[in-house]
Formats: sequence, C-alpha cells, structure tokens
Amino acid sequence: MSVATLSIALSIGSAPCIAQVSESASPPEETTAATATASVVDAVEKDYRELICARAADTSDPHQDRAIDLALRQNYLDARFNVIVRQSMQNASHPDQWNVDELSRAVKLLALCTLPPQEQAELVFKCYLECDDSKSDSRLRNQLKQVLRRYPDPTSRLVNERLRQTDDPKSVLPLVDIVGSSTEATLPLLMELANSEDPEVAVWAMTWIPNLMEQVRKLNQQARQLAEQQKLGVEGLDSKMVEYARRIIARYDVDGDQELTSAEYEKMLQSPEVADADGNGRVSIGEYATWLQARSRRRQ
Repeated sequence: MSVATLSIALSIGSAPCIAQVSESASPPEETTAATATASVVDAVEKDYRELICARAADTSDPHQDRAIDLALRQNYLDARFNVIVRQSMQNASHPDQWNVDELSRAVKLLALCTLPPQEQAELVFKCYLECDDSKSDSRLRNQLKQVLRRYPDPTSRLVNERLRQTDDPKSVLPLVDIVGSSTEATLPLLMELANSEDPEVAVWAMTWIPNLMEQVRKLNQQARQLAEQQKLGVEGLDSKMVEYARRIIARYDVDGDQELTSAEYEKMLQSPEVADADGNGRVSIGEYATWLQARSRRRQ
C-alpha cells in the first residue's frame, strides 16, 4: 500500500515549519485477525464437507452410516450419492442381491442425491413393489412410501400404469392414497377393482373410491383457482388485497372486462393510474392488487 504524505506548512515567526503526517492504509489488526479466522473456518468447512461426503458415499467405510447422518444434518447434496441410490435400488429386482440395510441407506441418501425427481420416484416405486411381508421389509416399505409422497404426480402415474398391467393389484393398492395429477384416472380403475372376485381387493377399492373422489375435487378446484390467479396476474399476492382490488374494479368496470380504462376510473377519488405497470392505459386486478400491497408494506 502507498503511504500518503500530508505536508502542512506552519509559520512560526518568519521561519516556516514543515510537518509531515503519515497516513497508513494498512488494515487494523482486528480486521486482519478476523479475516484470518474466516479463512481458517472456510478451509475447514470445505475439507469437512469433502470428508463427510466421501465417507458417506463409500460402501466399504465402517463409518458410512454415521457419515450419512452427518451429511443429512448438514444437508450436503452430492452427485456421488447417485451411484449408491441407483445401484442399491436396481439390485432390489434381484432376490439374491436384496439387502434391507443397503436399501435403507439408499433411502436416506435420496434426500442428498441429485437425481431428477422423476427418476427417484421410478426407482423407489420399483423397489417398493419388491418388498415382501417380512417385518424388516414392512419397515422399509413404509420408508419408501414416505419418499413417494414427496413426488405425488409421478407416483400417481406409476400407480395407474401398474394397475393396468397387473392381474394382482394388491402390491400397489396401498399407494393409491398418494394423490397426484393422475389420480383422477385412477378412479375408473378402482371401479373395475371394486367388482373384483377377490374380496380383499374389492373392499380396498370400495373403501378408497369416496376418499379419492373428494381429494380429486379439491385438486381440480385448486387447479382452477391457480389458473384464474395466473390469468388475473395475482398469483402469490395477499388474498385480501386481491379481493379488495377485485371489488373496486368491479364497481367502476363499465364494460365488464375486469380492467379499468382512464374513462372508467376518472370518477374514483384516487386515480389508480400509478398502478398501470405495463403502461397500456388499463389497470388490471393484478396490477391494482400489486400496487395496493406495495403501498401497504411501505406504510408499515
């Protein structure tokens, strides 16, 4: 760093006196120490992350289980976990390679791998179908079902495909309660099963049909509401602001197009022209609600 020198001429009698003041640009000792500490912490954090991920991905490491738990605690996403998840769950289709402990580790690592959701759902679904009725498999089956709940849309599609392909639907029926975008198509399939000669299958189907009908209605209603919000440009806005904007615009909206022109809002006490975000000369419900919400937040 350069040293700035400030020369100050002081007159003492007739003899000028030159005083030099050196202004150092070096950082204070406290700042240097803090920077050094931060560098050490960052370096250790990087090394620690690599250590934990490497051990969690190493199936031969005696401390793999502990490393997986620590990786989960720190939420360390790592592509190295993809190999373990794929291999373990693909091996599930081979009876001689079925290993509940290995699969349980793979289930844990699903939360940290970088596989696409669709692939995760397909791997877990196939593994779920391979589980038998043993105690250890039942525990694993419950873990797998909880994972599938995170991916309702692909799971509901896979359920339908399985119901159409198999003559023995018992293995997949416990998954029909995972409601997704394809669940509406599940209802006709369950109606067919409700007429099954297998009493267990028939009772299961008859029991679930009313519940699924109700949930599908709710999904369809939510989809319609979301579509309406997107159309009006009010998605993510405070519902109270949206409703207020809707009422105000409806009061002055002469042609019923859910927008206000300058001719329509000229009678309002406070002009909403400032809310016209795209400058097209018309104020929509979304624009008005957005402006109202922003104004409300500024006043807080």
